[in-house]
Amino acid sequence: MKKVVILFLLIVFSLALSAQHPAKYWVEFKDKKDSPYSIDRPEQFLSPRAIEKRQRFNIPITEQDLPVNESYIQQLLAIDKTMVLFTKSKWLNGVTVYSEEENILDEILKLPFVSGAECTITMDSEEDFDYPRASYAPPAKTTEVLKIENGKDLDYGYSYSQTNINRAQWLHRMGAHGEGMFIMVLDGGFENADVIPHFEALRNEGRLIGTRNFVQPGRSVFVEGTHGTMTLSCMAGYKEEEMMGTAPKAIYYLAQTEDGRSENKIEEDNWVAGAELADSLGCDLINSSLGYYKFDDKSKSYKYKDLDGETSRATLAADIAVSKGIIVCVSAGNEGDDPWKYITCPADAKDVLTVGGVDHQGEASPFSSYGPTSDNRVKPDAAAVGSQAVVARESGQTDLSYGTSFSSPILCGMTACLWQLFPHRSADQVIHAVRLAGANSAHPDKQLGYGITNFIYAYDFLAQFDSNDDVTILPERAVCKGGTMKLYYNSSKNSPEFDIEVQLAGENTGAIKTFKMKKSTGAVKVKLPKVPAGRNYAIALLKVTDHDFNTSFVCMVGILNK
Repeated sequence: MKKVVILFLLIVFSLALSAQHPAKYWVEFKDKKDSPYSIDRPEQFLSPRAIEKRQRFNIPITEQDLPVNESYIQQLLAIDKTMVLFTKSKWLNGVTVYSEEENILDEILKLPFVSGAECTITMDSEEDFDYPRASYAPPAKTTEVLKIENGKDLDYGYSYSQTNINRAQWLHRMGAHGEGMFIMVLDGGFENADVIPHFEALRNEGRLIGTRNFVQPGRSVFVEGTHGTMTLSCMAGYKEEEMMGTAPKAIYYLAQTEDGRSENKIEEDNWVAGAELADSLGCDLINSSLGYYKFDDKSKSYKYKDLDGETSRATLAADIAVSKGIIVCVSAGNEGDDPWKYITCPADAKDVLTVGGVDHQGEASPFSSYGPTSDNRVKPDAAAVGSQAVVARESGQTDLSYGTSFSSPILCGMTACLWQLFPHRSADQVIHAVRLAGANSAHPDKQLGYGITNFIYAYDFLAQFDSNDDVTILPERAVCKGGTMKLYYNSSKNSPEFDIEVQLAGENTGAIKTFKMKKSTGAVKVKLPKVPAGRNYAIALLKVTDHDFNTSFVCMVGILNK
């Protein structure tokens, strides 16, 4: 009898070990066949603002923009009565679902339209869907709280230094405070942002236009989690004689994608859903002070080789967002003085502005994560104050805090004001100007990359393009170890004729090549010399001579590093 009891207990223990907790899963589909949506009818899945933005910047609407196949979703949900749909991704063609069933992953993978699936979080208990719910609606009548007088500087209070180090107050002096710019904030909770005084102007002026909780759908984003409150204040906050955010008149949408209860890949998929919402709404910028490399399930954690811009789903979505005309600002990470040391995902994305941290004297914050990416791209793309940043606490107090979490929104707000002054310039052109305006642009380093952005210089770069409408030259990206730099050009004339001369700044300065252009649009490849080991060069001069008008101009266009 004793042997039978022991055997029974062993069987029960074995079953307990094999049983799975409730979990969430990422499920990717093979295609979008039989979709009821059409790229010819974008109003079915994009807002009027998003459509207008695509038209303004000649961004095509493709199958990638079509929503996920609803038939596939319904067939997936039908295999398990406990399954609940959480998020969808049209860009990556997949969904996140919750299930309490054991071995459900095997059943998911049997579906003929599923190309892949993985568990993104295992849970200790069943998900509680009966959250205390709340919603935020902008006031029906708006009252101007933050009054800005022409010719008078803003009341920066303690935050003047973190604005001045990037010379962003000059953008404000030129009349750009973020008016009309639409910023999506992807973060943790925004506790008390609906009541504390720092956001009175944001609320009462009707510029907080919506919220979404991707972690606990339907639950208010204002009930817990303070990280988002602090990051939002760096852009949108205002408290008389205490602080002023860098884009105090912009329009904001808040999305909670970070789950403070754990660290798992589900949060990346929440991030993707938030970025896609920003695109659908027609947002101009996204700020994300979030980063991922280490997960509770260590088997899911990234290695440095994964920082290649092509591995993390959040990274892929960040680059797609930029291709849709959104400037994405991402904190570099706070691992600079930890064993990991490097940036995190999605800061490794190729086209985002990855922002490192400095103190008020311009020295690199020791915690600011290092670049480059594993495929040797320069990161960070910019830098702003991260040490002793002035922020709003959920208690309503103005305080100091540390982290690239604050560098990113500070810079994001500045970039919004810059773009406001050049609304016809593309996201790529504004991003390019921010990189070129970095203090280290001629010699990027590992910790701060292109360095502290000087927004006066960024303004000048974009103004140069504006003052020479006959021809616009924009390089695709920086080129490493020689190779090829690709220059795109566009002329308002039907048959222009002009020469382009490219020079290197540094030792062995001299012309590389001169080109004659005779088409209105096109691209030219410049073969670059091999850079001597240990040296960095800036491709500093691009001289364009227009023979028809007998004029020329010179601008700085890119970076060549070892």
